[in-house]
Amino acid sequence: MAENSNRAIDLGDGVYQVMVPFPNPLKHTLVYAMESRNGLVLVDAGWDDDAAWAGLQAGIESIGYSMADIEGVVLTHFHPDHTGLVGRVREASGAWIGMHESDYQWFDLMSEPRSPETLEKNLANLALAGAPSIDLGVFEGIGPGHAPVGPESRPDRILAADEIISLGGRDLRTVWTPGHTPGHVCFLLEEAKTMFTGDHVLEKTTPHVGSYVYPLEEDDALADFMESLRRVGSMDVIRGLGAHGLPIADVAARSAALIEHHEERLAHLYRDFGDDQLTVWQVAERMRWYRPWDELPAMGKQMALSEGAAHLRHLVGRGRVAQVAGTEPALFARVSD
Repeated sequence: MAENSNRAIDLGDGVYQVMVPFPNPLKHTLVYAMESRNGLVLVDAGWDDDAAWAGLQAGIESIGYSMADIEGVVLTHFHPDHTGLVGRVREASGAWIGMHESDYQWFDLMSEPRSPETLEKNLANLALAGAPSIDLGVFEGIGPGHAPVGPESRPDRILAADEIISLGGRDLRTVWTPGHTPGHVCFLLEEAKTMFTGDHVLEKTTPHVGSYVYPLEEDDALADFMESLRRVGSMDVIRGLGAHGLPIADVAARSAALIEHHEERLAHLYRDFGDDQLTVWQVAERMRWYRPWDELPAMGKQMALSEGAAHLRHLVGRGRVAQVAGTEPALFARVSD
């Protein structure tokens, strides 16, 4: 780790960036601290381990505050690299923790103890997607695992769309941006025209958008995501600060590029269907990933499967693909023009 990596970066406008270690190829979650009437308000908190906690503490202390000075934490979404440390923050400071209500049930599912019953449900869900027996065996061999976040990190404040959070002399506005998760929220520091974009808009990485219930969920997560990108792209923002990567100089252009990326993926998927009838698993196999499908690790396949399902769900919503009646696992085919 670089010598000064534990020092917060002063971004101006009373905003500081803290690089909190994350044991993942992304390496860090970027946590933002803003001066408020009663101390600091954080945007996200980071992964729950001792190295991350030490990094967050050091960053806060480098700007002249302690963990006891944290008034509240606003969470962009429920994922563990954003929510993991909030239990420790609350214990150290008594801070309130806010999250959009649409992510609460997902947080509760994520923080439940893993059990053999949980594994069985996951295997049954994968079978509905058409996962081959060899892959089901690999997933079964992984075992139940451990919940990445404990219930002590459960938020205690519901954040509504367009809710104003007073920082003392200036306001932070919640902007509901479902897609990456159902309750993903960006936060607009209106005075500075700065938006904390979480995992909704990232400078280089394409955020994951997934559907996790097979054969298909009722909700169209990809439609939500693209509509949220259009909304953010139309707002008066001059700087985007994501949870990973560099600051975003042109949020509107980056939002448009992400929409174009998914339109291209949808076009490729529709073309690659050909005249075949495919399970959700086979749809994911035909899509393009960061490495060939057969080289993806088990959890990589599960993430790819969820994203493939989201794209398939969107094609069904557009009337381009339909489920073949009476098939199990469910098969899908292109709709003739």
